Amino acid sequence: MTLGDEDTSLHVEHNDDGVLVKIGPNQHFFSYDLDIKELESWSPFSAESGITIYRAVLRLKSDAPSGTEDGLSNPVIQQISRLLQSPLSRSTDFSPYGEKAVVERRVEFMLSSLIRAFNSPVKQTEILLFVSQRSGHLVRSDILDIRLTDCPVIEGFVNLANSTRTFTDTAPLLSNLNDTLVASAGACFISEHLEPETLHQELQNRLSIPMIQHGVRPSRTLAILECGKSAATGLGIFNAAKALNINVVALDKPGHWISKPEFASWREAFIPIDRNLDEGLADRIIAAIEKYDGHIDGIISFFDPLLPATAAAAARLGLPAAPASALEIATDKHKTSEFDGRPAYRISSLEEAIAITGLKDSNLFYPLIVKPCSGWGSEGVFRVETETELIRAIESIDFERHGTSFVIENYCNGPEVDANFVLCDGELLFFEASDDFPKDADLAGNDDSKGSLQTFIEVANVLPSSLPEDELELLKTSLHQSLLRLGFTSGFFHLEARVQGSRTEYVKGKDGLIDLQDKQTPGSRSPSAWLIEINARPPGLQASWASRATYGVDFWGLALSFALDDKNTARVLAAPFKSNNQYWCQIVFIPVQKGGVFESGDACQDLVQRHPELAVNISRSLCFFKRGDRVPEPSSGILTWIAYYLVFSRKSRRDLLKIAELVRQETKFTIS
Repeated sequence: MTLGDEDTSLHVEHNDDGVLVKIGPNQHFFSYDLDIKELESWSPFSAESGITIYRAVLRLKSDAPSGTEDGLSNPVIQQISRLLQSPLSRSTDFSPYGEKAVVERRVEFMLSSLIRAFNSPVKQTEILLFVSQRSGHLVRSDILDIRLTDCPVIEGFVNLANSTRTFTDTAPLLSNLNDTLVASAGACFISEHLEPETLHQELQNRLSIPMIQHGVRPSRTLAILECGKSAATGLGIFNAAKALNINVVALDKPGHWISKPEFASWREAFIPIDRNLDEGLADRIIAAIEKYDGHIDGIISFFDPLLPATAAAAARLGLPAAPASALEIATDKHKTSEFDGRPAYRISSLEEAIAITGLKDSNLFYPLIVKPCSGWGSEGVFRVETETELIRAIESIDFERHGTSFVIENYCNGPEVDANFVLCDGELLFFEASDDFPKDADLAGNDDSKGSLQTFIEVANVLPSSLPEDELELLKTSLHQSLLRLGFTSGFFHLEARVQGSRTEYVKGKDGLIDLQDKQTPGSRSPSAWLIEINARPPGLQASWASRATYGVDFWGLALSFALDDKNTARVLAAPFKSNNQYWCQIVFIPVQKGGVFESGDACQDLVQRHPELAVNISRSLCFFKRGDRVPEPSSGILTWIAYYLVFSRKSRRDLLKIAELVRQETKFTIS
């Protein structure tokens, strides 16, 4: 294979001794042990995985000079670096990759191998190549990328598959570098001084799922109603669609970012639609789909208020859909509370609220929760201790944004969790719970810990939960049954709940860190699940990325699969690592505390550059604002974050909390 121009050309050819690599006017050899006896291959998984792994050493055979400390001064490395930066090695195809990008990434991997070998004291580097054992396609083209995220024993994984690639059973015939690389679905480098047993155990933990599916991956088309606030927030959804060979017909308001020319490769078509929440929405969805000159296999939305109309439209078109009756309850906070069997009142005015709370037989007792019946993003949610605070809270709700009705109910002070469920024909395929740390409103009444925001916007979420095992089992069983009673049998569900009467509570330790601890004086009541809300869709991008990294399960791909009634794919994608979680992870939210103009650059990148010792424990981050952006004032009722980080630790949960607190403290930005 050849890539480059006259001055920095790369040509790779095989001979009996190894691989000849020609760069520019000079020739350099690096050796790949081509004898199949020395090219180690093994499958550390069950036979159903469908993947064979080749492990080999790439060793320079010429007398080429070694690399220097900076890794760039060597003329050969300079030429390789020029190739890596050349337009030929950059693809404009949307990730996951088109065929052109796959070829280019093979070459990039070769170039990176050369650089590593030149910079190695022993002039060699070890690689892994992931090859299909049988004919078929990957369950999703980026499944290796997902399952190897933050893997501590490999480096520089490169995805060599795309959504249309079908593999053939060539593994027994492979005996040289080029054929093996071309047949590979992915490639990576191995960390130095790695024990084989450690490598085997790590890969067994991650890759013991049926990754190769029989036949050719079918192409399907899915309509998505409401595509997110920005490309950054929609990335996970569109990545999953591409990896599953799903063509997206985007339905959204005119001028939406997904309609822009630079995002044309993300979608098959864009159809503008009025998505106002009224009785005609389902009719408009159907009318929009009928404008599309092609077949639609399913409809989905990830925005709660749009779910009932989306399901209604899908049902009328004969497409997969959740029960409309279940969604009517799940998307209404008052109906959800009534469904859970506790006192809750739908209120439409301040006077009505004061009257209801004043009734002795209302079974309402301060502190109370006030929240819109159809709200989202913790906006308009308040904990109130007195009638004065109740009045102030109701006056703060943006009724134009969230509707004219709100719910008043009792407050549960038990620890809160985010719980994610994957159901298939009623069977529970996946469950995980994370600890939703106390918000500022939860700290009300505690003068020592009282927060500054007094809202329910999230500030920290830790995966997995450290609640007692019996309380986690209680949540899993109770909430699963709630979903079934509502009529949900298949799909992805994100629930929020508390444990009333938990044996644990949040306590600030001597080191200043807050975490769950056993109560000094256990209560007399048995623990019970307190359902807060049901969302028939994945959680927000922060939690979805966190669970993807922690458990190896991508929520967006699951949701898309269920929208197409592709239950076979969903069953594979719902399987976590054999160890369940690979580490402890905290979502560090940096909430907006005041409005104004954002006068900083990327706050996350700034922290990474200033504190590389913290960066090694950050899996992902995103700053939501750019310099000059207007930041909304929290008192306006619009709640958001400046940034978020996914921070992890393999040592302990306590170590995670310490690192996360440092990340929070060292995030610097200016709002004027």
